[in-house]
Amino acid sequence: MSAQERRLAAIAAASADAFRHGGYHQVRAEDVAERVRLPRGGERDRGRSAVWLYNEVRSRRVLVALAVKHAFDEFTADDAGPAATVDATDGTGTADGGEPPRSLLDAQNLVTGALRRVARFHQVERFMLNQVRLGIGDISTSEKRLSAGQSQPVWEMTEVYGATAAAGWDGRVTAYARYLAPRLERAALTVGVPPDGWAGASAERLSELAFRSMVDDPEGPADHQAAALGAHWFARDLVPLAGEWAERLRTAEQAAELARRIGADGRARTRALDVVLQVLLDSPLLARAAEVGGELAGLLADDPSELRALCDVTGRQGLAWLRLGDLPAARACFEHSLRVAGELPVPADAKSCGSRAEHNLAEVLVETGRPSEGLRRLEDLYAEQAGDIPATGTAPAWRRLTLTRQAMARAASRAGRTVTGVTLAEAVLADREERLGRDSVNTASARVTFAEALLAAGHPAQARHHLTEALRLRAQQLTPEGYWPQYDTVRLAEIELAAGFPAQAVRLLTDVAVTGEWFARQVSPRLHAEASLVRCLALTAAGEPAQALAGLRALPPDRAVRRAQAAAQLALGDAPAAARTLAALAKDERDHGDDFPGQAERLLLTARTAHALGRDGEAEAASAALLSMGGESLDACHPLVLAGRLDLALLRVGAGRVEEVSSLLAPLLDRRPLAHGRAPLGDGYPLLAAARSVAIRVGGSPPITPEDRLWENG
Repeated sequence: MSAQERRLAAIAAASADAFRHGGYHQVRAEDVAERVRLPRGGERDRGRSAVWLYNEVRSRRVLVALAVKHAFDEFTADDAGPAATVDATDGTGTADGGEPPRSLLDAQNLVTGALRRVARFHQVERFMLNQVRLGIGDISTSEKRLSAGQSQPVWEMTEVYGATAAAGWDGRVTAYARYLAPRLERAALTVGVPPDGWAGASAERLSELAFRSMVDDPEGPADHQAAALGAHWFARDLVPLAGEWAERLRTAEQAAELARRIGADGRARTRALDVVLQVLLDSPLLARAAEVGGELAGLLADDPSELRALCDVTGRQGLAWLRLGDLPAARACFEHSLRVAGELPVPADAKSCGSRAEHNLAEVLVETGRPSEGLRRLEDLYAEQAGDIPATGTAPAWRRLTLTRQAMARAASRAGRTVTGVTLAEAVLADREERLGRDSVNTASARVTFAEALLAAGHPAQARHHLTEALRLRAQQLTPEGYWPQYDTVRLAEIELAAGFPAQAVRLLTDVAVTGEWFARQVSPRLHAEASLVRCLALTAAGEPAQALAGLRALPPDRAVRRAQAAAQLALGDAPAAARTLAALAKDERDHGDDFPGQAERLLLTARTAHALGRDGEAEAASAALLSMGGESLDACHPLVLAGRLDLALLRVGAGRVEEVSSLLAPLLDRRPLAHGRAPLGDGYPLLAAARSVAIRVGGSPPITPEDRLWENG
């Protein structure tokens, strides 16, 4: 505490004592000054002069503002800190400061409880606060004279009484801000991470508003005053911070709570909770959506008349678990939904709900590292659904069909069938643009899938164009900190990494929501881990493998993470460690999944590691295995297969066997369009540039198609 802060604290105590015992107009500066207790030389507990007091505060507004601060701090001295859970009636709770409130009702109750303490303080200190009301707007005669040239004293704004004094000079009472700020921040963490300074600025506004409203209405009921101020804070500060979905969620929670209290049966409660679940799925709070889905499914399970609702709810709960990354829980929910669909009495409902559950189960297969099996199931499902679909309009049957085709495109790309993936994704995008228009959020979703397919096929420049367009639209229509906008950010970082700009990928994933701990807890641990993995891959490519390895150790050791670890170890020069990592990974791949692109990446790294260790035979064997996957397990033009060809070409150049180089590079340099209407590799792709460089080194020249010639030159 600075010397100035000690002086202001002593003045605050003296001012509170003076205004507790005398009216504002009767209390003189001398009355406050003589109550000041500060050491002076060898003497203690002696008052000061009015001149000294004037030099410290310069205004009676500052005196009364300090008085409120001192009195309120005394009143709340024994209060606990911000509670993680708060009782709806009195605002009390545990003071562990741990997890934020689980619901918006709890968050608002936390703030209302703090405001209720302020209201009770106003009841206890009614006389003194009435004097403060008279003094906070007082302007001295010297201040009114322009010739006086009076200036505001300089107070230390980072200290408690200094900030209070500065606010008092401006005619504001922020005495409650320090008490409110941590509670407001804890409440805000229910919906997101507030920016730096947000809680303090919000608390100062609320403190001033609370003082004015309560001191001007001393007979008002404290509970109602606190509730009204809490509602104002929610609409004024929390909704702009989180988005309009927060208002919808609070309304839905209020309806559910009311139904719980007064509902004659459980149906009103289930209907209200269903609305809560739907709002949560549209919000960033996927972890809570999964919890509410489980509660709702439990309420519906014992009611035979609610089979359709149970089928829908378990499906929605499964979607929440899928985005969270808990694949066993997601599979269990979708299987439950499929069983319930088979019991529906209406055949049309049974077919529709069953198809939806089968679709979701196929997507779980893709995410568990079995994309080829997931693709086969989706193709079978598509064959069943494709029938008399209207050429125009957005009928439910078309919506289910287009979602299945979109999932097929994702699965094909993940399975290594990149040409099929691009073709399917482009067709889905064209269909949605025709039926929905370019500015629909569902068209943007199809555009993201198209961008992902282009990236997997080796066309990062085109992928960037489509993803940035979709990202812009989804950021406007969806919550920026929510799952899908952050998903787009991660995919954009992947594109920049593939395009040869790893530093840009690192920048994209620095200080964004998806890399924060709140996102990992409340929104999606899986997407958080994906973002961390992409950032570590970018760090390796940017020449920081040691930093990448440190980040990878904090991630769950799945196959993608272990491949990234091997790449970082190899970049760090620790080829033996990379070889051990890849050997363990190869054993694991024999037992699980049909992730052929993952296996191809492992073979590519194995060949590079063996070459670094001088084991040319092992390197040749791994390269041969990788090339043999082209056309069988993967498309022959898959970027990983082409990367293996480039590595072999470089080895041939180093061994002096340049006659074999042209045949190895031919598929990379081929510019003829494939079935998806594009060359095997997009212009500007680092792999293509490297292949052209090697071709020039050995004396060849890249092939030029008629489309590459400038028409104006005849």
